Parts: sequence; C-alpha cells; structure tokens
Amino acid sequence: MLQLHTEGGPTYMFPIDIAALIIFALIGYLLFAHTTKNSLPEKALAALKHVGGFALAWGAFGTLVGLFEAFNALEGMKEMIPFQVLCGGLKVALITVLYGFIVYLISLVSYIVLSLIRKN
Repeated sequence: MLQLHTEGGPTYMFPIDIAALIIFALIGYLLFAHTTKNSLPEKALAALKHVGGFALAWGAFGTLVGLFEAFNALEGMKEMIPFQVLCGGLKVALITVLYGFIVYLISLVSYIVLSLIRKN
C-alpha cells in the first residue's frame, strides 16, 4: 500500500491523506459528541460528507493531470512503446482516483451511519 502511495505522487496523495485524517478526526469527534451529549452537531456531520467529496474530486483531478502528462509524453515519442509499459502507466494514473474513492466511501458510510444514529 505504501508503494502505491509513493507511486501516486505526493502532490496528489498528501491532500487526500490530510482529508482522510480530517475525516477520522470528525468521526471521533461525532462519536464523542454522541456519547457525551447524546446529540450530533449538524455542521460537523455535513463537513464529514464534504471533506470526503473533496478527497474524491482531488483524486479525480490527480488522475486527469497524470493522464494528460502521460499522453503528452507519448505524443512526443518517436518509437513504438510496448503495451505493458502503457498499461503500467495507466495503472499508476488511476491510483489517485482509487485512493480518493476509498476515502470518500469511508466518509459516506460514516455519514450514513451517524445520520441514522442522529435520527434515533
């Protein structure tokens, strides 16, 4: 997993890491608020969903930039590129969107569960 994180590039992976840390902090805060006050702050609950959406959007942005750079480099090449090399590059380009999607799913599932807890 660490290798995939490194291949994704720090420019696009670290903002998703920060979003994941914020999401886990919000989940902890919301669970603490629920156990102590028996209520969930609406703004923190909404922030959970929005930070997850940011992680997904940033991952998609990183993938688009990676694909653009890859196709730009391929356009300038004079010789034929092996298919395996091309597939490996596409795999690396998709790492950021996959990572952002995982973080988004964590935030969305947490949002749904905490929203159901809030209504009860």
